[in-house]
Amino acid sequence: MTLSTFTPFAAGLVGITAVIIMVSRDWRVSVSALGAQYVGAFLLIALVWPLEYAVIKLVAGWIAAAVLGMGLMDRPEVWEREMAYGFSVVLFRIFLAGFVILVILSLLPEIADWFVLATEAQILAGLLLFGLGLFHLGLTAQPVRVIFGLLTIFSGFEILYATMEVSLLVNAFLAAITLGIALVGAYFLAIPDAEVET
Repeated sequence: MTLSTFTPFAAGLVGITAVIIMVSRDWRVSVSALGAQYVGAFLLIALVWPLEYAVIKLVAGWIAAAVLGMGLMDRPEVWEREMAYGFSVVLFRIFLAGFVILVILSLLPEIADWFVLATEAQILAGLLLFGLGLFHLGLTAQPVRVIFGLLTIFSGFEILYATMEVSLLVNAFLAAITLGIALVGAYFLAIPDAEVET
């Protein structure tokens, strides 16, 4: 059994996790979904990159999820505040996610011409993460939710970029950017505590 047999599963996994992050009221569910999203991204990137390069993406993503999870453990109300309006907010976000998915599926054949070396699952997963992450950014005002949206967009970019370039140096830079985004999110979570202490 090769990694290519898992590509439909990985593409579905990253799409589902992006929707979960966008609609979840519980920060624990969102952090777990982010970790699972990096598993799907790892499976898709490992198709075209050496396994040791792809593992770097997985480890960097899990560290980013752990950093954000530790920050949210101290201040869980930050995550829940935005979703306090009830089921209508969740329903609206699910509707928007469905709209994004339909648009991406309809444009997939034309976009596939741009990524010659990529499989359809890689293109679909990258575009889903990119599109759902952008919508997540447009729907949020909380800094930590913005960080989750940025990480989702960046995961989509990494999947698409991996089909065009294989470089250890670029891989290290992309992993450093992922960790940097997570550290900025942890800093935003710690700001009120720092202000109280001074």
